[in-house]
Amino acid sequence: MDFEGEGDRTFNQEEVRQIVEESVNSSLANAIYTHSKVTTWQATIVENTLKRLAALNKPFKYVVTCMISQNTGGATHTAHTCFWDAETDGFTKFRFENQTMVCLTTVYGMGI
Repeated sequence: MDFEGEGDRTFNQEEVRQIVEESVNSSLANAIYTHSKVTTWQATIVENTLKRLAALNKPFKYVVTCMISQNTGGATHTAHTCFWDAETDGFTKFRFENQTMVCLTTVYGMGI
């Protein structure tokens, strides 16, 4: 495979985080939590993020997760673990919160 930026085989956390932040904000910036819209918001965030990551044409496979819940003031705890090449692979996360909802979006990038 021929990738642009072939020399850059390291997961760029800041670049990916900016893509995630823009995708989340474009979907949720003025939104009020509505249970019936959550699935659509999640799909839009995940699909937009993946499209933009693919457009970077970097040698990575990506996994994108998005969790949206009503903001009731309770705590949300998440954990993850990965077995990968720490030299190339990585992840980034973005937390969006307003008075009505919390959105946690994570991207894992594994070099190929």
